[in-house]
Amino acid sequence: MKGKIGAIVLGVVLIVGGLCAYACLERIPTGYVGVVYSMSGGVNGELLTQGFHLVSPTKRVKEFSVGNEQLILSADSREGSEVDESFAVSTSDKANIKISFQMSYRYEIDKVVDTYKQFKGMSGADIVNQRVRTVLKAKISEATNKYTMMDIYSGNRGEINATITKILNDELGSKFGIEVIDASIIDVHPDAQLEQAIKDKVTAMQKKQQAEAEQETVKVEAETKLIKAQNEAEIAITKANAEAEANRVLAQSITQELIDMKEAEARLEHGWITVQGGQAIVDARE
Repeated sequence: MKGKIGAIVLGVVLIVGGLCAYACLERIPTGYVGVVYSMSGGVNGELLTQGFHLVSPTKRVKEFSVGNEQLILSADSREGSEVDESFAVSTSDKANIKISFQMSYRYEIDKVVDTYKQFKGMSGADIVNQRVRTVLKAKISEATNKYTMMDIYSGNRGEINATITKILNDELGSKFGIEVIDASIIDVHPDAQLEQAIKDKVTAMQKKQQAEAEQETVKVEAETKLIKAQNEAEIAITKANAEAEANRVLAQSITQELIDMKEAEARLEHGWITVQGGQAIVDARE
């Protein structure tokens, strides 16, 4: 009888122990860490990584995301925003233009406990929605203020996005323990001022292209005339050289023997020609 009672007691102990262990078992999913805090003493600095952990019944665990997250503030619901969340930023030429924006980020693991303490148990998403958004818009405007309206609309967007990413990374890292992986302007929504500036730029580009085309035409025509003149000069020089060479050859070929032969041929054909007292007398002989 005593053995049976002991076995029952042991079974009950094991069951109770198992239930307590199960109740104290915490699973941290992938992409999260667990901030351990006491119901009486607050956060104790302990951080649980992904997997299963035994936690004292007197403590609680708050899951905190450290995976890559994305924030989209867009005018188009197809890009991720449920409503129009585009916002205005300032430029170096004193304009204000609306943009759509996206940011990839994550909370830094080694700063999670301090972040959790600073924001009194708020989740990562709540911190972003209730605290980060306001700071974020002001810092983006600080970055765009280094560029003109046309730079942001059609300039080197890669350079602008790199500037925004650096400014946000410095600001959000120090204040919220957030690492900004990538931040970028995904669209620009022109108002009347920007649309007019775009039209003016297009018109100016067209005029410039037309002027360049006209200049190129004049240049080609001038080059064509120059080439034609050079060719004509070369032809004239070649012809002159040929004539000079022919005359030289001819001059070299006139010898005294040739002269005597021509004179003899002339006498045979026309007779003798003599000069007496300034008058020519032809002695014709057949």
